[in-house]
Amino acid sequence: MATCHWTRELVVEQIKRLSVDNRNLMHGNAMRSHCKLVRAAMRYFGSWASAVTAAGIDYASIRKESRRIYSAKAAKWCKESISREIGKLIDAGESVASATVQREHPALFGAAVSRLYFRSWRNALTAQGVDYDLILAASRERCIQGSRTRWMRTLLRSLAALSDSVGQISEEEAKRRYPQLYDKAARYFGGWNEAVDAALKHKEVRKLGVSRW
Repeated sequence: MATCHWTRELVVEQIKRLSVDNRNLMHGNAMRSHCKLVRAAMRYFGSWASAVTAAGIDYASIRKESRRIYSAKAAKWCKESISREIGKLIDAGESVASATVQREHPALFGAAVSRLYFRSWRNALTAQGVDYDLILAASRERCIQGSRTRWMRTLLRSLAALSDSVGQISEEEAKRRYPQLYDKAARYFGGWNEAVDAALKHKEVRKLGVSRW
């Protein structure tokens, strides 16, 4: 696919085309669906709003209409209905982390953080008796665990590849020839031989297609 060489004229042309197609020209929406165009617009015009204006489109009216639509959607909710939906998520054991809810339940999230209701997701959860700081801590821990799992998987595959290429080697030889790999193996598995055994088992499980890592 040929690389697009942006110019001021091309940016304006593309914005006009989006307008003719009745696309949402608010910055956030445009960034999600046409990020390269938005970046080019900001490079040539200083801001997305200025680029839209240069295309002969009243950006202020676009912003006003977007707010009207947003308010209309939010007005369909109330604090009680928002709290009720959050309660359903909690009862179902679903994640109520802000990023997850924003992705999977955008209408609920948008209403909750609206100035008409709770103004922030933290406030919405706190009203439900949920410890928001605990939610954040759990989310961070999942990220850490995911990182550890990736490290472990990489280590096991490295050990398996080494075993395939040079065969079985003693702990002393591994310590001398592969000090960094040896240190990681000892740290995570308690010893070189234990790590190699785990790597070979992991390799066999992967062949069966049922690895949990």
